[in-house]
Amino acid sequence: MAAPPGIERGLIDGLRAWLDANSEYPRRDILPSIEIVDPGHPALAYPNAEKASGRLRGVYDDQSATIYLVRPWSPDKVFDRSVLLHELTHHRQTTAKHWYCPQEQEWRAYQIQAQWLAEQGVEAAFYWPAIVLQSSCAKRDIHPE
Repeated sequence: MAAPPGIERGLIDGLRAWLDANSEYPRRDILPSIEIVDPGHPALAYPNAEKASGRLRGVYDDQSATIYLVRPWSPDKVFDRSVLLHELTHHRQTTAKHWYCPQEQEWRAYQIQAQWLAEQGVEAAFYWPAIVLQSSCAKRDIHPE
């Protein structure tokens, strides 16, 4: 895996080592590709997408084993680094166990991301009820009143 411009290989290796020590998901033999893309990139239509404040931040495409980080992404921002960690978690999750639906992976990925953020002294401030719903495999039939 070659780190894209703007991402030090040491950052990626450090996040992978942290996941080794703090998650139940083993490293995969294949390393993910990482791309930093503009909003509106076609890959961002992928169903598993991390959003923060309504803005898409990252996507992991399990078919191509590619992590897409959305500009403006900066390795200097703790939350942006946590998005990369979240997507690295998805890379491990895809082959670690059976998932009834892809979105089922979100709950644990957000928990891992929140743990990492807490260790950095940052409160995740995720809206957990929405993440529970996002992580459900149930079909939704929502009608506005």
